[in-house]
Amino acid sequence: MKKIFTIFTLITLFSFSNSYAQLPNGSVAPDFTLTDLNGTTHTLYEYLNEGYTVFLDFSAVWCGPCWGYHISGALEELYEYHGPAGYPNVSASTTDDVMVFFIEGDASPLACLQGTGCGTQGDWVTGTPYPIICTDGTVNPTSVVSAYSIGYWPTVYQICPDRLLSEAGQNPNPYPLVTSCLPPPSHDIDARSFLKPSAASSCSDITPEIHIQNYGFTNLTEITIDVSVNGIFQYTTIYNTTWNSTTMQYEPLNLSTLEIEDVVLSPLYELSNNDEIDIDVYLPNGQTDSDPSNNQTITLVVELGFDNAYWDAPLSIDVTGGTTNSWYLKKVSNALIIASGFGGVVGATNSLPLEFDECYTLQSIANEIAFSGQSYTITDGNGQIVLQGVTGNVEEFDNFSTGAEIWTGVEDEINNSINIYPNPVKDNLFIEGQYDYVEIFDLFGRLLISSKAKTEIDVSKLSSGTYVLEIISNNIKRSEKIIITK
Repeated sequence: MKKIFTIFTLITLFSFSNSYAQLPNGSVAPDFTLTDLNGTTHTLYEYLNEGYTVFLDFSAVWCGPCWGYHISGALEELYEYHGPAGYPNVSASTTDDVMVFFIEGDASPLACLQGTGCGTQGDWVTGTPYPIICTDGTVNPTSVVSAYSIGYWPTVYQICPDRLLSEAGQNPNPYPLVTSCLPPPSHDIDARSFLKPSAASSCSDITPEIHIQNYGFTNLTEITIDVSVNGIFQYTTIYNTTWNSTTMQYEPLNLSTLEIEDVVLSPLYELSNNDEIDIDVYLPNGQTDSDPSNNQTITLVVELGFDNAYWDAPLSIDVTGGTTNSWYLKKVSNALIIASGFGGVVGATNSLPLEFDECYTLQSIANEIAFSGQSYTITDGNGQIVLQGVTGNVEEFDNFSTGAEIWTGVEDEINNSINIYPNPVKDNLFIEGQYDYVEIFDLFGRLLISSKAKTEIDVSKLSSGTYVLEIISNNIKRSEKIIITK
């Protein structure tokens, strides 16, 4: 599955909180049981099992955009005309297919919700027809905020009856979004499958993870899974047991209607970037699937880490954050820690040397989700950025591998035979010497220029800033930073 990330500049529509990563559209919504201001207890999955589409408005009392959306009446009308029949403030002519919750997610107390203190924007309670959840710890904790990875206020999630969520945004007329939800189950035997976004991987190995959902009325006790790489069959798994973390043993699979199971498949080894993994799910309970359209072949395009880091010199490691963040750089083959520390370091190095033709992983750990969001950059001794990113979870891994060639002496040859000038450069960069081709990347790793060997490279269309130039000769890379000034 190819991932496309779009970056928006959010200035007036949102107020930012902690540096969480929002749950991706298509994620399984975490279940919760919360008590509203009237003392009524609500369990998310109970509403979903009854066929309701649930809208969650995560807001903070001090947040201006939250207040603007709250007083717009969009969610009031959604609840009044489409909420559960017989509920307080719901119209007698309701479509009876929606539930709405307001969740004050910044742990502000009841008085602030009622209009006093905390820099509150007003009285959030009076006139609000749908349930309000306070998370100040007196009744409900803020753990629901962490579970839903709220990164800015307001965040409005729509959760379909199949338990998958998407961001609804500050939609003035959210009810038509309900039509995007799948129709309810209608068959006895029907399995649904979809890819889980995160999969454990090393530099050339991946352990695929998928979700299996029982979309039928008969309990799901078995499913067959085929895995192929680039069209070549790898293995078949008959999945009929599940690990119970409470009893610490395997138990028979037995999913009731709409229940979801996280399936960890066997690892795939010696993969390369852009390899295609196909996962085919079929034969629920050993029978023909009544609706195979919702468990079509899952395709995952392999995206592995940097694969030719310079190994014969120390790394330079920058990690933001503080003592609530820790990190470990490990050799994958034996889990040997070669560098470690806390957030807030610049220019840290590895205490044990890198080795050629090895895989390394950076393990980033936060004490809790509120302390995720630290950025990291690792640069090898030849100036190549081998890892760069921002964490979004309590624990994350990122990988790179060193080259298979013995660099010592070989890189000296290319370094000594190539002359690059001027640097800084404005319009034309000159490269003297013998080489195969050249590439120029921005600091986010995006390829901007690629050219076969020539003495003059036009960089006039690039904006002012710092870039990474890579020259490749006989499969050996030389990398260095260049500065473009206008």
